[in-house]
Amino acid sequence: MKATTSVTPIAREEGATSSGTVARAALLLRVLAEAEGDSSLSEIAQKMKLPVSTTHRLLGLLQVEGFVDRGDRSRTYRAGLEFLRLGGLVTSRAQLPDVAEQFMRAVVDASDETCMLSLYMPRSQSAMVAKVIYGKHPLRYEADLYAPTSLAWGATGRGILAFLPEPAIDQVLAMEEASPATGRKAPKPVQVKKELPQVREAGYAHSRGQKVPGAVGLAAPVFNASGVVGALCMTIPEARFDEARLSQLAHILMEQAGKFSWNLGHRGLPK
Repeated sequence: MKATTSVTPIAREEGATSSGTVARAALLLRVLAEAEGDSSLSEIAQKMKLPVSTTHRLLGLLQVEGFVDRGDRSRTYRAGLEFLRLGGLVTSRAQLPDVAEQFMRAVVDASDETCMLSLYMPRSQSAMVAKVIYGKHPLRYEADLYAPTSLAWGATGRGILAFLPEPAIDQVLAMEEASPATGRKAPKPVQVKKELPQVREAGYAHSRGQKVPGAVGLAAPVFNASGVVGALCMTIPEARFDEARLSQLAHILMEQAGKFSWNLGHRGLPK
């Protein structure tokens, strides 16, 4: 029988081939990824057009690998943390700059300021600028693409750092990296930790001259379903920065970062 987009050909209970098993596992992950909240065993089986016993067996196999988790209610299931982690890695490392473009352009159109996408790199606990869309102002900064920078300094770093888990924050601050702008010694971790709740409360970070001399920085975090993956940022020469525009620029960044995050599967800020 010729394969079609229907799920029926992969729903055979007996004599399933290894390729059929892979197709069923892929379909199961798709069903869980597209579900709104937890799904019951019977709901999943119905969507897959498979017997409940087969669906239960597949759920068990994928649960062992971390791709499926139990839901809050009895006999319900959801996408597992390993599934979310891998999805986040693929998005942040390969597709994120492409997905970001429409939201970055919206920032530039609304503000006429340069917008940068800074990505969080968990392995090195640093950030890097992966994409830039320049505004029309002749007085502006040229971004250094793909260069690792500290999360401890500047709006770009703090806009990501504030939304990381506590152990990751501690790891970043333990590096004691000096300011790239002035060479000033790293701030004491206790001081930074006092400032991070303010960033979380405001929804954006704001700095002056911490990473680039004579620059004002703003950054709004970007999330996927697993957590923070980067930030949309502006770096504006202080000589032409109008303090009265701060709230407006922050709102523009947060609005587009929120829309961007929604497209990446994020559903609300962490508590």
